[in-house]
Amino acid sequence: MKKIKIALAVLVALFVTGCGSKVPFKGQEPVADAALVYVYVSESYGDIESASYQSYSVRINGKRVGERLKSGEYTTLDLKPNPVKLSATKDQIIEKSLDLDLKAGETYYLKIRDNLEKGAFAFEHVSKEVGAKEITKTGVAGSMIDDIDNTLTELVGTGKAQESQVVEATREVKVPAPASKIDELEKAYKLKEKGIINDEEFKTLKSQIISK
Repeated sequence: MKKIKIALAVLVALFVTGCGSKVPFKGQEPVADAALVYVYVSESYGDIESASYQSYSVRINGKRVGERLKSGEYTTLDLKPNPVKLSATKDQIIEKSLDLDLKAGETYYLKIRDNLEKGAFAFEHVSKEVGAKEITKTGVAGSMIDDIDNTLTELVGTGKAQESQVVEATREVKVPAPASKIDELEKAYKLKEKGIINDEEFKTLKSQIISK
């Protein structure tokens, strides 16, 4: 049974990898009068099943925020510069917490390490040097972008479809030939005959038609 679960996990991982990847990490600066807090899950390599199914929720003073985090994902929090309790809960069961005294303009890196003994995990405040290096290997929590090959294929296909539609529409629309000057003169004469325009107006209209 264990082997079957692992095989299924491998298939899921291969499917996700083939369809797309996470939006890559992009650093930012703390906003005015706030502390910038990154929470990330380091990439899991030891247990494929764990990496595929386990997830973490992040809480601030007991209140949940943001997307659930999985292996290789991160989230960004802009927090008020106050003492705060941040916690990570694994699969809504096991919780680890950290007490931080946040300072305005500072950046903090909080790391979740999985695959420890007996399914345990660690939630720790790491140095800027370590965090800034490790978080570049993660992607935005809950995000997904198409692989470049897939995107190009779709764009090219869409472009060809649009071009085909334009060609077909051009074939179907029949542009009427412009009315001849004789036809326009006949219409102007009929207007004069019906008394809609007088002789002077007819002469003026006639001159305009001829001069076109």
